[in-house]
Amino acid sequence: MMELLKKIYPLRLAPVSPDTDRAAAILCQVLPFKVHEYPSGDEHNGWLVPDSWEAHKALVSRDGQVIYDGMKHPLGVAGYSTSFKGKVSLQTLKEHLFHHPSLPGSLVYHCDYYYKPWKKDWGLCVSREFFDRLEDGRYEVEIETSFKKGTMKVLDYLLPGEKKETIILNAHNCHAGQANDDIAGVVVAIEVMKRLAARKKRKYSYRVVIAPEHLGTVFYLKNLPDRTTADFRYAMFLEMLGNDNRFALQESMTGQSLIDKAARQYLGYNQPDYFSDRFRKIVGNDETVWEAPGYEIPCISLSRAPYPEYHSDLDNEAIISEQRLAEAVEAVLGIIDIIETNARLKRHFKGLVALSNPKFDLYVSTIDPSIRREVSDEQRKWNRLMDYLPRYFNEKTNILDIAIKHELDYKKVFEYISKFRDKGLVSFLDAGREENDVA
Repeated sequence: MMELLKKIYPLRLAPVSPDTDRAAAILCQVLPFKVHEYPSGDEHNGWLVPDSWEAHKALVSRDGQVIYDGMKHPLGVAGYSTSFKGKVSLQTLKEHLFHHPSLPGSLVYHCDYYYKPWKKDWGLCVSREFFDRLEDGRYEVEIETSFKKGTMKVLDYLLPGEKKETIILNAHNCHAGQANDDIAGVVVAIEVMKRLAARKKRKYSYRVVIAPEHLGTVFYLKNLPDRTTADFRYAMFLEMLGNDNRFALQESMTGQSLIDKAARQYLGYNQPDYFSDRFRKIVGNDETVWEAPGYEIPCISLSRAPYPEYHSDLDNEAIISEQRLAEAVEAVLGIIDIIETNARLKRHFKGLVALSNPKFDLYVSTIDPSIRREVSDEQRKWNRLMDYLPRYFNEKTNILDIAIKHELDYKKVFEYISKFRDKGLVSFLDAGREENDVA
């Protein structure tokens, strides 16, 4: 994952650019992506596919001496800046210089022009320290950029399962010079798909969609057949997963879909220091596209937000931990495993079963009522579960809801109930779709 990340994040990425095309070519060597292409000028609901943009020169000089070269870092030229050549006053220059609000020595990631191709203007990204050092006088500015008709590329890899119902992993690839935001999400998504592909059996189908933020998924969904999008059940946006921070889980719009429950259950027992918040309260990405009317695909977001280097030139490989990336892969797979194995339960007996009988051996030892001794809170929960469990074999209640109701780890509950299946007492039915999947 680190090797792939290092190849991509230093590129001059944008929604449409030569370097974004190069990044697509690199990723297609890792997974056999289908590349969807949407031509510059395409419009949908007010969204526009921009031209292919490239920066060639970006100099600020005073008295013939170059004092700033915006080409030294991918963030130096504001994304989609127009060309400009001329002498300007200090006031005019400062109107076109952008700096980071909290990191005075760093460059800021500027993307406003990405989404407003009708807004033609020039701009450079500089440090606040450089900005503050500028003295009154005249400055020579020479910015050379080019705009050409091109195609916005969305990478789409489908991994079929037993069912056509599909779970989507989404990450974006348009942030120049940003390792954590979001090439970290890209490499995690790809690694998850590799692991899933190695499995002999998958209940759901899976897609990984790598696309420019908002723009890519808007046009991707718009151009897919309705019969394809009708199979999209859940989505997970992955980003900012390589920095040294706890997990942040952002809920779907309802907060009560199956993927929400599975994420809370996995993280709660495996990454208990995680935090969560409601839809769009932690980060803002393509979840609004997946959840938009006409699609209503429950979309959670998994990240390690916030982090101080966000949208700056400090978001580089130095802040990325391979261990944190690996944890993210395990977390995504853990959430998926819950969704994959969750089931409703059909009873094949009548009356009370003697769980402690050796032919069943299903009794979880908790407390001997003839001996006074303390038991753990978890033991009490298991004792209560055994009392309730037979009534849950009603073809309606699923394993995940049982684990949530009894405040127990899904994996342990699943393994316990699987023993009932092994003894012929129950059979597993498809969990079906949650009532709360659609707002």
